[in-house]
Amino acid sequence: MSLQASLGAVLVLFICAYAHGHALKETTATITVRSGQIDVLVNTDFSHWLEQLHSNESWLLGDTELVLKNTHSENEKVTLLKDMVLSSSKVMVNNTQLSCKLIQFPSKLDVLHKAHHSRGYFRLSCLSQRKKLESVSLSLPKSLGRVYVSLVQPKQQLIDAGQRAAFTLK
Repeated sequence: MSLQASLGAVLVLFICAYAHGHALKETTATITVRSGQIDVLVNTDFSHWLEQLHSNESWLLGDTELVLKNTHSENEKVTLLKDMVLSSSKVMVNNTQLSCKLIQFPSKLDVLHKAHHSRGYFRLSCLSQRKKLESVSLSLPKSLGRVYVSLVQPKQQLIDAGQRAAFTLK
């Protein structure tokens, strides 16, 4: 094998390892705005999040909102986390805080906690009385760490069978 081919193979392996090693590890939140309803889908590494929430030191340093104990049952942990998410998450439209409900949340926390890099998600649903949305803001529990947030405002059409949908992008 020539020197150039060897260097090329090493370069390809390096690029593959680099690309895999830099997959998005942060928590992601997608805010979807549709007809006065705000939907927030949060995807996070639950094993890391639960590890943080089991740390007394993190709580003492102010990095987490609560401490989960190993003596808590699975149902107690789920209840505590749901309450914390609802009390620490803020969704605002036009500088007015919305009332939100937690409509999806994992129920098998022990499985997520034991798995290495096990991602899961929860979903908040909020209703806005405002017809015109000028601004949307989101804050989530500090214990989630850095969050990559995106906003989606879908355009929708209902089409008959076999017909095509057409959208104009501006």
